[in-house]
Amino acid sequence: MTPQQYERTQAIAQRFIRELHRLESGDESAVESLALMFVDNGRLSNPMLEHEGRECCGREEVAAFWRQYRKSFQEIHSEFLEVTVNPLAAGLFWRSRGKDAAGEPVDYHGVSLLMLNEAGHIQRFEGYFDSRQLERVAH
Repeated sequence: MTPQQYERTQAIAQRFIRELHRLESGDESAVESLALMFVDNGRLSNPMLEHEGRECCGREEVAAFWRQYRKSFQEIHSEFLEVTVNPLAAGLFWRSRGKDAAGEPVDYHGVSLLMLNEAGHIQRFEGYFDSRQLERVAH
């Protein structure tokens, strides 16, 4: 992996984190910014979606996912503990804390994998976490 490839993937991961933090802070314009990081037919999945037997396909569904994610919490903040990269992927290790839509405390952790195309857009987003930590939260 060349230093340039590392820096590019690291920059994409940091942009994703910035946009997520904007969304978590209540900036709804971050939804579109996050969706535009994906390829047109990008895919997004996590344990909650898998439990429902579905995944998000395409920017419109990805945007809808992020809108619903934010609506699922009164407040939420994700702390990124580690970011690892290779030329076409980034692993983001995180812990999220806040309050669910009913005002109950939420504290969960996991890993998000961003799989990129050659142009640096997200082809696939896979979230990995124990969904039992979010039984009251719908997203």
